[in-house]
Amino acid sequence: MIQLCMVKRGLRQLALIGLLMVSISSLGLSEFTTVKQADAFSAEAARPATCSAAPWEATATYSGDSEVSHQGKLWTARWWTTGEEPGTSASWGVWDARETCGNGGGRDEDGRFEPEPHSASNDTSCASSSCLHSALKNAVPGGRIVLEPGTYTGSFSSDAGGTSEQPIVIESRDAANPAVISGYSAGSGYALRVRGDHWIIRNLKLTNAQKGILLDHSNHTLVSGVEVFNIGYEAVHFRDGTSYSTIENSRIYNTGKTGPGFGEGVYVGSAEGASYDQNTHYNTIRGVIFGPNITAEHIDIKERSIGTLVENCTFYGEGISGANYADSFVDVKGSGAIIRNNTAYQNGNSVIVDAFQLHEIVPGWGISNEFSNNTVFLSDPDVYVIAAYGNTSATASQNTRSPVGNMYKGNVTVAP
Repeated sequence: MIQLCMVKRGLRQLALIGLLMVSISSLGLSEFTTVKQADAFSAEAARPATCSAAPWEATATYSGDSEVSHQGKLWTARWWTTGEEPGTSASWGVWDARETCGNGGGRDEDGRFEPEPHSASNDTSCASSSCLHSALKNAVPGGRIVLEPGTYTGSFSSDAGGTSEQPIVIESRDAANPAVISGYSAGSGYALRVRGDHWIIRNLKLTNAQKGILLDHSNHTLVSGVEVFNIGYEAVHFRDGTSYSTIENSRIYNTGKTGPGFGEGVYVGSAEGASYDQNTHYNTIRGVIFGPNITAEHIDIKERSIGTLVENCTFYGEGISGANYADSFVDVKGSGAIIRNNTAYQNGNSVIVDAFQLHEIVPGWGISNEFSNNTVFLSDPDVYVIAAYGNTSATASQNTRSPVGNMYKGNVTVAP
């Protein structure tokens, strides 16, 4: 029976038709609460807020720096948003908890409340591979692994998990001279695998492994400012139930070195029949530069994945190989995905058949996907912007193709 399932995701509510209800309650959502910081500002500046900001509304649109009150807290939007409830994402989400209304808090020189500063007592500084192995094995909530400039060789992994208030951080000491995590070869292993929740992985280079970053059942994890390159298969994999996680402001190139048909940039979920939990939901891919020489799809969203958000990314098509049916920038087999505000370049690659594709691998999936405000530069007029194959479906709005040519194929509803 076809039923209407309302699925709530950060930035919007989606009506997904024909989906099996998937239990994701076990993932949980914790509220990030800032702590007051002592300061030397005047008593007037430190006076507790009275929740004078307007209450948050689910249907309202908020720009960056908008303030709302919600559930006894004052919140500030970091960027444009609509439909995302304050307190339902981790500390790097769109809403920044400024203070508990009625309680005091330290303000910075701009009059904004500051969270408690990071404690250096939880830092582990590493300059060797053996230190990194040990630090990952012994990581604890609130811990920070700081890598000095240099190359760390091995297959590095951690089963530890953080919390929404105390994520585990691994990052370079010097973001301008990032540490390099290198596997043993592009033919085997991974550079970094995380099998716990609430991690922040940032300002690192990862290379020379079969898989670059592997997130297994790692919910609410943020990957930011990384560079993943010279990888045997896929660069980044959200796998085994990983949900509510994000990769942002990163660069991926030179994948598929040992298996062109498996050289995806970001791989969300697992293929039907795999032994992993396919319920990889509400992950975000934001501000990532893909290519050149990504040999498979830049993003492959697998069947049984719900609500993947792809926004503000750039795709360079040089190198897409056609191996294992890789002939598009993004291939959507899941449902409720939102693909918006991206830019794609064919770069003269005649292998590319469509910019964005939808496929039905499992009956009832590949539906209710949205494509809006994407700009694609396709030198071949026969290449479609969006192609919905089989029983898949999508809504398209304000997408631009240059030069003119084919736009939509299949069950694609064009909205204003």
